[in-house]
Amino acid sequence: MPRKKKTTKEASDTLIIKRYGNRRLYNTETGSYVNYQDLVKLIRDGHDIQVIDSTTKADVTKSVLMQIILEEEKSDKNLLPTTFLYQVLRSREEAAQDFFKHYLAASFAAYMKTKEEFDRRFRSLLDMGSSAPNLLEKFIPGAETVKELFGISHKEETPPEATTPNEKEKTTRRKK
Repeated sequence: MPRKKKTTKEASDTLIIKRYGNRRLYNTETGSYVNYQDLVKLIRDGHDIQVIDSTTKADVTKSVLMQIILEEEKSDKNLLPTTFLYQVLRSREEAAQDFFKHYLAASFAAYMKTKEEFDRRFRSLLDMGSSAPNLLEKFIPGAETVKELFGISHKEETPPEATTPNEKEKTTRRKK
């Protein structure tokens, strides 16, 4: 599946980073040197980058991104399992290369979209539960813990109404 070409507006959204012979990286937009952690932050903030070698003018974006992944691995953020890396290195077939070029990226994009949708729906369920806390407890045991994890505060809960005739009668007698 061929990639969609970027329009002029989309291409201008790409940050140009120059890589010098001493491997220093220079952000041409801010006019300052950056390190790999800075690039990770830019990418996670949604920016695309293009890294250009300052002497050859070659696009070295892919090798810099691979180096960023290696740096992430060094700091115990295991992004790629070892078995997967062996499989990548052992596969020399065109079909495998095609898979990595097209389908792996599409699959990951689909995963991220699904994850965002799940998070959105789960948060709305928790929000609904905070407006009716007793209802949420009936459907999700331990919902109070989940609400605390997501930082959703709840209104003061009132004790549930008595539901059986005997309980209603006992409650009425106590009030008198």
